[in-house]
Amino acid sequence: MTSDFAQAVAEALGPHLPPGPRRAELAADLGHFCDLLRAANERLNLTRITDARDMALLHVVDALTALPLLKEAHSIADLGSGGGVPGLPLALARPDLRVTLLESRGRKAAALQQLVEALGLQRRVQVVAARGEAWLADHDVDTVVARAVGRTPEVLELLSPVRRGFRRLVLMKGPGADAELAGLDARTLGRLGFGAPRHVEATLPGGERRVLLSFTPR
Repeated sequence: MTSDFAQAVAEALGPHLPPGPRRAELAADLGHFCDLLRAANERLNLTRITDARDMALLHVVDALTALPLLKEAHSIADLGSGGGVPGLPLALARPDLRVTLLESRGRKAAALQQLVEALGLQRRVQVVAARGEAWLADHDVDTVVARAVGRTPEVLELLSPVRRGFRRLVLMKGPGADAELAGLDARTLGRLGFGAPRHVEATLPGGERRVLLSFTPR
């Protein structure tokens, strides 16, 4: 592990790191993840963000903004996982959490499997090379988490037929979340089988706004 990532993560996370004796260990683990991701990115395009501090902020800190919505979750599915964000940072921050990384592109799924093994997470993190909606049709999970996989109406349409397979859907969004919700009135949400979303806002170090939308299937 290169020390610049561990230091960048520790500095960027600051108050976002959970209290307790694992703080230093967690910062090191998350830094290791960033280091592994950057190395994998040299072989396969997994992320456009490669600067140490930017990775710490825009991958790790961003991923951990979902933690308050996962307090009751024991298992999550990361829809369209890509480079393993948010699934792998959440798995590192929550040692009790079982995580499924759903990635339909075979080469990216193979790279994710290598990341999982390098981080020693094989016992509770699985990589599935399949479309998320296909996997969810045959499996149950507490929470589906989706980041940068499409506009809110599109994701709800996609998951509406398989919504019985999860108890909560968390969409991780930026400032454009409000515009994406503009056309989703109660009638449309009812047709798709979801209740009105709960909004949770977070601000990254540096001032970038994040909006998390939590939907409960009906």
